[in-house]
Amino acid sequence: MINTTTEPKPWRPRAVPRRAVLGGLAATAAGGLAGCGSGGTGNPGGGGGKGGVLNVWGGVPAESGPDDLIKAFNEEHPNIKVTYTRYVNDDQGNLKLDTSLQGGVPIDVFFSYSPANVKKRSGLALDLTERVAADPELAPFTADADPINNYPLDGKLFCVPAALAPHNVYVNETMIKDAGITLPETWDVDEFVEIARKLTVPGKTFGSLNAPTIARPTLGSNSNYTEDGKANFANPLFAQELELALSLQKEGTTMPQAQILAEKLKTFPHTPFIAGRVAMVIQAGHLVRYIGDTKEYPHDFKTICMPTPAPVKGKPYWNTGSIGDLMSISAKSKNVDNAWTFVQFWVKNAAKFMIKGGRLPSLVGDAKPTDMIAQLLGPERDKLYDPASFERFLFSSDLQVAVDTKFSGATQITQIIDKLTDEVLLGDRTVDSWVTEAVKQADAAIATAP
Repeated sequence: MINTTTEPKPWRPRAVPRRAVLGGLAATAAGGLAGCGSGGTGNPGGGGGKGGVLNVWGGVPAESGPDDLIKAFNEEHPNIKVTYTRYVNDDQGNLKLDTSLQGGVPIDVFFSYSPANVKKRSGLALDLTERVAADPELAPFTADADPINNYPLDGKLFCVPAALAPHNVYVNETMIKDAGITLPETWDVDEFVEIARKLTVPGKTFGSLNAPTIARPTLGSNSNYTEDGKANFANPLFAQELELALSLQKEGTTMPQAQILAEKLKTFPHTPFIAGRVAMVIQAGHLVRYIGDTKEYPHDFKTICMPTPAPVKGKPYWNTGSIGDLMSISAKSKNVDNAWTFVQFWVKNAAKFMIKGGRLPSLVGDAKPTDMIAQLLGPERDKLYDPASFERFLFSSDLQVAVDTKFSGATQITQIIDKLTDEVLLGDRTVDSWVTEAVKQADAAIATAP
């Protein structure tokens, strides 16, 4: 049995009625917080400014939502022109953004896609703490919100999350029916493993591409760190998780790590799923963009959405996904009020424009769940998906995403753990050795972190 030491509090995307807070917005816009920020009137609650040009840098292709959202923003704010520059969210693209922020390239608003990058760029970003606190609709993202849904650094906020990226399990409905399996609405790790074994056809189909996780769903926020800020990988849950992954790989229920690495399936997990080589895959929501592209990825089965399995049956647990699309305002921006107006508009309207590209909003606003699912899954949703299962998962009160607040050495730790885990699953390292090296190397990364 797994000991759940930290039980999560219920959380779901907040659906704040927009009309109900208009009076509050007007009051805070006229409030006494003027003077914060730079390059504009400094009003933390609202914006508008005198118009001008905003330069926005993000990693999402313009045609996958940003163009439509920016068009809607321009209709509401015709005096503000927005220029959107896409950078690729990889090492080279992030370096380009960092260099541009540090240099003389005009950037007003920029997106980061990991809390580690938010921390790294905090010296280049405007402190948004009071601006967020002054907007009632952004209450879930204040520095003192409970549960925490943002990434405060020493009590200050340098970003506002515009997207929610929970992990779920994609399931091939045809394989489920052929195996005579009736899926429960929720499941635990043991039930997932049992079903994955039944779906496995030796030499043809793996029951699952990957094994379920145990440590983070149980421990929740800051699972990689102990209370005193050191590496937490000696916690037995990490070894238990590795042992499970090893056993499932050895028996042929999950795909061998050598094959996953050779085919780059960490980056492209959709390919074996759509091809019918795996019956299930645990991943974030972006797979729908590939499942829905039947010209590039033809297939003849429906996809069911299931929650990630609970480590312990009947116990609350944390989803291993994240909040993302982290919007910041450059500290060098000369048009801060307009930039803040744009950030507010994006976060509050992402549900209407960004979801079609597979990006779930951090705020539901006045969007209807059924309409959002229709946008997410597209016009052929009844042919390609079980829409009810997606709506049931994405709008469940049991969906609880763990949000970290400790980031010392986080980027290095991720790289360390990925490398060591690959070595274990490739047979080049024992689990005990993984624990020893994970603690040693992660502690070193924490000690040398700025």
